[in-house]
Amino acid sequence: MSPQPNLMEVISSVSPVPGTPNRFAVEITRDWCTQHSILGGLSTAVMLSAGQQFLAQEFGTARYPDPVHAFVQFLHMVHPGPLLITCTLLRVSSKQCVVQVELAPAPQSSDGSRSSRTRILGIFTYGNIPRETGLSQQTTPAVAAAFPDREKECVAIDDPVVYATPVTAKMNWVAPQSPNGLWGHRLGGHHREVWLSFRDGSRFSDILHLAYLSDLPLQPPATHIPGFYARYAISTLCLSIEFKKRPTPVTEWVMIRSNSNKVLNGRYDAGLHIFDEKGELLALSSHVVFASDLKPKPTARM
Repeated sequence: MSPQPNLMEVISSVSPVPGTPNRFAVEITRDWCTQHSILGGLSTAVMLSAGQQFLAQEFGTARYPDPVHAFVQFLHMVHPGPLLITCTLLRVSSKQCVVQVELAPAPQSSDGSRSSRTRILGIFTYGNIPRETGLSQQTTPAVAAAFPDREKECVAIDDPVVYATPVTAKMNWVAPQSPNGLWGHRLGGHHREVWLSFRDGSRFSDILHLAYLSDLPLQPPATHIPGFYARYAISTLCLSIEFKKRPTPVTEWVMIRSNSNKVLNGRYDAGLHIFDEKGELLALSSHVVFASDLKPKPTARM
């Protein structure tokens, strides 16, 4: 069995569609799926990659190399298979460029079953992060507690939920465990903490890795419900990511802190802070999430 491609290889597999300068193709396999569809963070990463390539064709590789912000609206679930990404230039300035990026299944013949309607809509702003200048201030974080020591204060999460989906099984999940058996619930409320790394040993070497990570929190409502992931299906309505810094190419572990301000009637917010091991803030992410009851599988009749 051939080894599965790592995240950077998947992102790098986005390629231009011949004869259409604003269209790009990629194929995503089942091993990048969650409970029911391709992980939204993975879809966002390949869309951002297409936007980068589109801008490199238009303006060269050095002018807008980095995403600085992404807004993503999830319209329909995205299933594994060949996908088509379409880019449209919305605004250009000396420091930033805004691109609309749409992801849809690749069209098939008239008798095919795959619909080519847009599944995900993104509005992405690109710039050059190392060249940014201007107002800067040191800010006291709302959660001032030091990160839990990964070796001394945390343990690997060995719950079956980690292996329940292909995309979660790719990661090492290390977190403090509270006396009630819930993971990452050290700070109280809906605050969660988790250290993440890839099981295959690959590194978080590119800024597009942060888009993928922005969709891998410990879900804040699970703080209060044992067996949460076995009882609820979760789906993200939309997410917003601000990219603060390129990760260093050798980054092995990141700390993700997540929190929710209000869980009400099956809908909640999830705010993520993604840090490197030195405590440098790499990205911020904000989600609107729906949680629905998982329907039990019908029992077979004899």
